[in-house]
Amino acid sequence: MNTEKKLTDRGISHLRPAPFKKFHFGAAYYPEHWDPSMMESDAAAMSAAGFNTVRIAEFAWHLMQPEEDKFDFSFFDRAVACLAHRGIETIMCTPTAAAPRWLTQKYPETLRIDGDGRSLLHGSRQQCCYSSPVYRAFSRRITMEMEKHFRGNKNVIGWQTDNEINCHFSECHCPSCQNAFREFLQKRYGSIDALNNAWGTCFWTLHFDDFSQIETPRPQRPTYSNPGQMLDYRRFLSHIAAMFQRDQVEILKSSRDDWFVFHNGCMKDIDYRGDFGRDIDVLGFDVYPLFDQASTPFDRRYSHCFNLDATRSYTGNFIIPEHQSGPGGQPPYIHNTPEPGELRKLTYTSIARGADSLLYFRWRTCRFGAEEYWCGIMDHDNVPRRRYDEVKKVGDEIKSVGSEILGTHIKIDCAVAVKDYDASTAYKVYPLGLPSPDNMGEQAHKCLFMKGFQVGCVHPEDDLSGLKLYILPHLEIVKPEWVPRLDKFVRDGGVL
Repeated sequence: MNTEKKLTDRGISHLRPAPFKKFHFGAAYYPEHWDPSMMESDAAAMSAAGFNTVRIAEFAWHLMQPEEDKFDFSFFDRAVACLAHRGIETIMCTPTAAAPRWLTQKYPETLRIDGDGRSLLHGSRQQCCYSSPVYRAFSRRITMEMEKHFRGNKNVIGWQTDNEINCHFSECHCPSCQNAFREFLQKRYGSIDALNNAWGTCFWTLHFDDFSQIETPRPQRPTYSNPGQMLDYRRFLSHIAAMFQRDQVEILKSSRDDWFVFHNGCMKDIDYRGDFGRDIDVLGFDVYPLFDQASTPFDRRYSHCFNLDATRSYTGNFIIPEHQSGPGGQPPYIHNTPEPGELRKLTYTSIARGADSLLYFRWRTCRFGAEEYWCGIMDHDNVPRRRYDEVKKVGDEIKSVGSEILGTHIKIDCAVAVKDYDASTAYKVYPLGLPSPDNMGEQAHKCLFMKGFQVGCVHPEDDLSGLKLYILPHLEIVKPEWVPRLDKFVRDGGVL
């Protein structure tokens, strides 16, 4: 593994290490899905596999707040203590990706409204709107109660905010979003004349007289929407997700200096180099290489490496809160099973390309619900088999090398520019039937990778020193402030 150690924080950059004092190695754990008597044997088996950290409670809001004014953390107190007895520390999650039924039943205004004007129903996850003042108040409240309860527990070492924000849904057209979108635009443009000029509303008589006339755009209602309005709506979706998360981060970071806070992504309609990524201590990336279902294990390495490199280009080294450990599936699909040895290989590829900590998804295969066949390290019957043995082998190795690989990633001397939020979003708004710049960047990355070049991903605002070759795909938006940096790169001998 060709690594290059970065010892100092260089800001939001692909060169930045994660802020960890040790390599956290473990799994996502859902003790609430199983008989509580299994906690002891689970912790023992985890410890034997070399685990030092688990992540819990991300979808357990109903257990911790069974009624509006009642809180009960006793179940997770027991889980944390049981894990600690085996030397395993705990990352807690704010459970706001799945509200309890009493909340949406009593406060239906918290539910999202889709593009056809239909209210989402309670019955899955992410059905609540991030701009809803009521939902944000409940989100802050459960976060404050969890922070207050666990602040004195030395075995709780960090936090994950929510879970995979915008994984399923990003859009909402409820009254709260209409008001928040108008406020966002007024702050961005200052005057309605400036907005009209930026959006070109003289076309098709789209002119606005004041901000109160603006609504969230809905494609094909009746025909093509204004591209400027669509782009700003996508910027708004990222902004409102960041503000929703900021509520939680401010509460958690005000409590203990030694707590780290992250979020697990990376999903659509979020600018991870913007406020969302800058508010947290480290970015989390959920790694599922077997979503590339058409590929063989040999071919999967290309997309796997590209996705890791693209993630590092946001804010630097990252944590993997969910790393695929077995075949995964929901009702429409099921992934292949990793081949013997492939899980270990995927794990070390993830570490080599920027993961400073790694937790597998999940400890044991789910029992029920939409992820009943999303397999974990252990099967339904809880019998250790080759996936457990493979994870244990990695765990034994991490015990030896964990401190040495912190802050490392592959050395690169050529890179592609991908995942700029404005450029990627502008393409989605106005694709013209062309391949996306991110897709073209991935193809260039694969070509260089196959030829044996030391290739990665670097954002145009980032440090280009050390690069010999830098590729910009046909970006829909190129920002003027990038040009001096690119000009200097070429004048210093780089190939653009």
